[in-house]
Amino acid sequence: MRDRMPNRFWVSLFILSALLITGCAGAKLKDARNAFHRGDVREASEIIREADGSGLSKLEYLMEKGMMLYHSGEYEKSIRELRQAADLIREQDIVSLSQQAGSIVINEWVTEYKGEYAERLWVHTYLMMNYLLLMKHEDALVEAKLTQRVLDEYPEALARDYFSRALIALCYETLQEYNDAYIVYKKLAEVIPDKSLVTPHIRRLAKKLGFQDDPELSGGGKQDSGPVLPSGGNSAELILFVSMGNGPQKTAGNLLLPPGVRISFPRYKKQSSYTGRPEVVGSNVRKTSAIIETDMLSVAQDSLDERAKLIYTKEAARIAAKEVIIRGFERNNKDSPVGLLLRLAFIAMEEADTRGWETLPAKLSLVRVFLEPGTHKLRVNIRGGSDNTIDLPEIRFLPGEKVFYSLRSSGGSTSVYGMRKEALEEESMAENSSEPKQFQKME
Repeated sequence: MRDRMPNRFWVSLFILSALLITGCAGAKLKDARNAFHRGDVREASEIIREADGSGLSKLEYLMEKGMMLYHSGEYEKSIRELRQAADLIREQDIVSLSQQAGSIVINEWVTEYKGEYAERLWVHTYLMMNYLLLMKHEDALVEAKLTQRVLDEYPEALARDYFSRALIALCYETLQEYNDAYIVYKKLAEVIPDKSLVTPHIRRLAKKLGFQDDPELSGGGKQDSGPVLPSGGNSAELILFVSMGNGPQKTAGNLLLPPGVRISFPRYKKQSSYTGRPEVVGSNVRKTSAIIETDMLSVAQDSLDERAKLIYTKEAARIAAKEVIIRGFERNNKDSPVGLLLRLAFIAMEEADTRGWETLPAKLSLVRVFLEPGTHKLRVNIRGGSDNTIDLPEIRFLPGEKVFYSLRSSGGSTSVYGMRKEALEEESMAENSSEPKQFQKME
C-alpha cells in the first residue's frame, strides 16, 4: 500500500499539471487580443491594463501591451512596456535550471517564455518607431544600435527583415549621421531581393557625401531603377510606418507514434492573408514614394526554423525521460494500471508552446515621401486585398522637416496617429494625461 501511494501522487500531480498548463493564456489577454483584431484598439489597451502580467508568460504580456498602446497613440506608455520587455529578455539569458528540469518531464509551458529571435528584434524595432514618433531621435538611435546587435546575432533567421534595417538607416539619417546610414543601406542592398528599392537611398546619400565613385552614380548601377529622390536639404519628408493585416500566430502540430508517444511542436499560421500596398496621394496625384517592406510571417517562420533543432533535441530528451519513468512504474506495479494512466497523462501533457506576439501585423511598410515645403492634404490608399483609404490631417511641412505618422489597416479597420512638430511644447503635459493630445487620429 505504501509503495502505491507515491505512484498515485505522481500520476495525480502530472494530470493536474497538464490541465493547468494547457491553454494558459489569461482570459484578459485573450479578450484584449480579440478586441485588437476586430479594430477596437482603445478597448484592447484598456482590457490589457487589467490583465495579470506576472508569471511565466510575462514577456508575452509586455509585448502585447506595448503593441496595443503603440497603436492607441500612447507612445510613452508603449515605450515603458517594451523597455520592460527588452530588460526581461536580457535577464532571461540566465537559464533557470529548475524550470529546464521541469520542462524535460512536462513541457515548455513550465518555463518562462523568452520570445522568438524575431520577437526579440521587433521589441527594439517598435521602440525605434515610438521614439521617432515622439521626435526623440537620440533615443531612437540607441535602439537602432541595439536592433543591429540582434540582427548580427541571428543573421540567417532575421535576414528577411528589411523594414528594421531600413529603419536603422533612417535613425542615422535623422541625426545627420549620413555615412552610417549609407553603410546600412549598402548592406541592405546585398540581402533584399529587389535592390532597386534601396538604390534611391544609396544614390541620394552618395551625392550628399560626395561619393562620386559609387557604382550607382558612376554607371555601374541601373540609373533608372527606383524612384528619383532629392539629395538636397530643403525638401520636407513624410514618413509612414504602415501596419497591414493580422500577423503570424503560433499553433500546435502533433504526431502520434507507437507505443503511445505524442510529439507536439509549434508552427506559424497566417491570421489574415490581407496585406495590400500603400500609396500616398495628394490633390489626386500619386506622390513618389520609397517603400521598403517586411513580410512578418516569413521572418517569424525563419526565426522558428532556426530554433527548430533545439526544439527537436529537447523533444527527444523529453520522450526518453518519460519512457524511463513509465517503465519504472510498470516494473514496480505489474498488476496495476498505473503505467497506462501515467502514459496517458504524459500524452496529455505533451503540449507545444504556442505563446507568442499575436498582435503583430502581417506586413510592415516603411513609406518615405519627399515633398515641397508647405501645407499638404494627403491620403493613403491601401491597394490590394480589402482596399482601404486613410485620410491624413492637413500638415504644414517646413523645409528639411521630417513628419512621422503610424498607420494601421486591417480588414475594414483603419487608424492613424502622428506627431506634429508644433506639438512638442505640449509633450511634457500630455505625457501625464490620459488622452494623448499631441496625436492626430482618424478611424
